[in-house]
Amino acid sequence: MEPKELTLLDLLAPLRQSGPRIALLAVAAGLLVYGASLLLPPRYESQALVRLDLQPPPRVGALVDQDQTQNQNQTQNQNQTQNQNQTQNQNYLSSLALALRTAAPAWRFPDGGEVARLARVEWRDGDQTLRVQATGPTPRVARERASWLVQESQRFLRERVLETYRSLIQAELARGKEALETLRKSLEAEPPKTLFSSTSDPALAPYLEAQGVSPPVARSPNPAATYLALKRAELWAEMARLQAEVEKLEAFLREDGALERFLAVSELVPPTLPESPLSPRPLAYGALAALAVFLLGLLLIFFSALLREEGGQGT
Repeated sequence: MEPKELTLLDLLAPLRQSGPRIALLAVAAGLLVYGASLLLPPRYESQALVRLDLQPPPRVGALVDQDQTQNQNQTQNQNQTQNQNQTQNQNYLSSLALALRTAAPAWRFPDGGEVARLARVEWRDGDQTLRVQATGPTPRVARERASWLVQESQRFLRERVLETYRSLIQAELARGKEALETLRKSLEAEPPKTLFSSTSDPALAPYLEAQGVSPPVARSPNPAATYLALKRAELWAEMARLQAEVEKLEAFLREDGALERFLAVSELVPPTLPESPLSPRPLAYGALAALAVFLLGLLLIFFSALLREEGGQGT
């Protein structure tokens, strides 16, 4: 005798018999979960959005030759420097945000709550924003925790920027002083006196101009002495400029709060006051519980009908 296939009609009979009981059980489970969730303490969430803008640290200008080739490429070099600074700032901001996300879970709120359990800090590289989320038993507590976390995050980031930028500026200061010392030594070297007493053949002027020497220097009675005098004047000017920048950096390091200007923190969205709790959600919990019990009952009906069919065929 061939086994009979289980059809939908075979399931309708037990479904009619057990369906009302399953529905009652589902409703009872939903009401039970709904009532139990009402006993759970509410949890509110406050959010804040902060934007970070980081300026590059001040640098001592490097020694540059004021020749024609570098003057033509000066604008291009400045654009490349700006792009490099922007990329470096973004990378440094990302590393700062990573350090903040690593350190923040170990903090504790003033009320004793753990940040790792009650809050979260997220960083977005694209728009350079920091999203802060904090939870609490009441809307006011949630907002206070979010405000505290924003302030502590700002303090942490500023301390890291101050520490790093102070080291960078001190390194730039040392580099500037080294460049000044090199300039002083080069200017202390006296050229031979015979250089200023010699004269040049005027016929060499076109050749010197073809080699890139400026016409005033090439056509002077003594091009070598004229060129050397111009270069020494440029070195004196460069030395004065470097000296001014070094003094400016030294005064900058002594100024209180000067380094804090490099990190600008603006609150795009201040800590919000939540209107409804994040959890519990009694209605959603009750509906999910009722649906789960109802589906479980349908599965039990299906398997019981299948087992009865197999038992009937066996006899």
